[in-house]
Amino acid sequence: MKRKTIGVLVGGITDDFTRLLCHGVIERAKTLDVNIVVIPGKFLDREYPETSDIYYEYQYQTLFSYATKENLDGVIVASSCIGCFATKERISEFMKRYLKMPCVIVAADEPDQICVRYDNGAGIREGLNYMIEELGYTRIGMIGGPDSNYDAKERRRTYIEVLEAHGIEFDPGLYVEGNLTSESKEVFRDILDRNPDMQGVFCVNDSCASGFYEELKARGILPGRDISVMGYDDIEWATQIYPTLSTVRADAGKLGSEAVNLMVRLIDGKQVESKILPTEFIRRDSFCKKGGSRKRSKNVIEGYLSMNHMLSEQWEERNKTQFKMKTFIQKVLSFDRGNDRSYGEILGTMDWLDIENAFIFLYKEPIIHLIGEPFELPDQLYLKTKDLKEKVSSVITVNQKVSSSNLYDFESLGVEGAGIYVLLPLYSNEILYGVLLCDLTEGVLVNGEFLGNQVSAAVKMINLLKTNEEIMKRLEESMAILQKNNIMLDNLSKQDPLTGIMNRRGFFDRSLQLLKECEEQKRTATVFYADMNSLKIINDRYGHDEGDFSLKTIGDILIKSVGDNGIVGRIGGDEYCCLVLGLKDSDAADAFAEEVYSSFEKFNEHCDKPYKVSVSLGNCQIVEYNKKGLQNAMTMADEKLYEVKKYRKKDVVKVKN
Repeated sequence: MKRKTIGVLVGGITDDFTRLLCHGVIERAKTLDVNIVVIPGKFLDREYPETSDIYYEYQYQTLFSYATKENLDGVIVASSCIGCFATKERISEFMKRYLKMPCVIVAADEPDQICVRYDNGAGIREGLNYMIEELGYTRIGMIGGPDSNYDAKERRRTYIEVLEAHGIEFDPGLYVEGNLTSESKEVFRDILDRNPDMQGVFCVNDSCASGFYEELKARGILPGRDISVMGYDDIEWATQIYPTLSTVRADAGKLGSEAVNLMVRLIDGKQVESKILPTEFIRRDSFCKKGGSRKRSKNVIEGYLSMNHMLSEQWEERNKTQFKMKTFIQKVLSFDRGNDRSYGEILGTMDWLDIENAFIFLYKEPIIHLIGEPFELPDQLYLKTKDLKEKVSSVITVNQKVSSSNLYDFESLGVEGAGIYVLLPLYSNEILYGVLLCDLTEGVLVNGEFLGNQVSAAVKMINLLKTNEEIMKRLEESMAILQKNNIMLDNLSKQDPLTGIMNRRGFFDRSLQLLKECEEQKRTATVFYADMNSLKIINDRYGHDEGDFSLKTIGDILIKSVGDNGIVGRIGGDEYCCLVLGLKDSDAADAFAEEVYSSFEKFNEHCDKPYKVSVSLGNCQIVEYNKKGLQNAMTMADEKLYEVKKYRKKDVVKVKN
């Protein structure tokens, strides 16, 4: 009988909730002898600022396409976490694709669906009742989460119900909405600034409480002495921080374990019902003492010593991990050839994470996937290499093709017994290469995203080496032809054959002549370095003919912009240089640049191409009217260009009205 394979769809794998959820899933799956594939597709509709470090994390969402009824027997979905930035409608739309297969939803309550969730009310009521009845509080605030998150909504409802049950009117000024993480700094400041008389605070989860602790610390406010703080989840951090955090114990591990139980019964065709798991309030030192006493526990010194010892051990373990990570980075990029054997060298470096089984699947060709675009999983992927029980082997070309519907056929992959795996995307910016499928170990739960980033970098490097080797081969063939016909590079024309404008050599020769004239006439000369935006995307998506059209267009627009006041040359593949005479200062240079940008915008408005042709510009006024001065100005202009390029929009594809 074929072993069951269950997908677990979550937001990330490094956050506390998912880690604990996975612990429960893993423990129960092992006893039931089923395969688990954790698919961390991040978050629906999260905003990714272009200048942020996480901009390209939208590529993680492509992983959800790997969960289908063809390759999985059922799915467990943490829809509330995945959709914590999305609307209810968006979450419902997302869930439609999974409702045609056995599906269990965790940490949410969806009508007519099998769900496993917490009893959000019991533990919260217990903690809030203590604040009101034992401590006499009437000014209790709450740091909540978005209404689209089921748990956040339920916890807010319970908070209001408890207040009203005690005759305390809900004050909207004492409630703020965060993003369920420790990063809601503005929210923490807001509730404290508006409510200096606040006696207690309920944080929607412990992660939120950890960030709130930092803001309290910055203000010299101590939980348990100046204010009472309550969290939710009871993660490990709650007992390690000082003062220890009073919280609601909600075991995410039990959520995972029960979800696996229900899923196996669903797959077997048995009748199942949704489950609600109990919670309980745990009072610790973050609650003030009765009667307003500011005395701490007798064991506070021992607590400090114990905590210091624990932190010392954690610091030592962290240093060991960092050393392993540095060693891993060195090893994972140690290959020097762009062939399939190099992929095996990547898998041979993962022992520090206790990974025994791993597989690299790549697309036939890298896929350009822009933010906001739908992703369609190719029918076929290519298994380049596999690591079975730490025995790495490359897969010969004729055996590499694997149907996406058989991606999790672990028996065919050579795996013995059931396993717990995680799927990670392999990408670099807009380019998707494939996926890494490997054991989900404790090390991967902590360092999984780091692992994915480094393997992605290695795959990118192999692709670059492969491309470079192909170019070198073609170059050698071209050189042989040139030598055979006795054609030397020194005799090449000064004109660029594609655009018709000067090439690098022609531009330099003519620029030196003009600089000599400028020096005699005491005229200013400014270098503009121009670089085409997104040439690779246009070439890959629309073809090289369209790329050539774009390069010619740039030459034409720059020539018209400069006119009789200078010269234009194509310096390299997508790089151009202009020498413009008579611009008095930097303001005049910036104005000229804006005119150039405007010319490109007008062209794109009237052009029927589905993409935009655009450039980024950097400029520098020449100080020395000689070859060295020209080279220095070009270097400075080039550096300024890349500063400009960082902040220019990457919207190469025209938006259809």
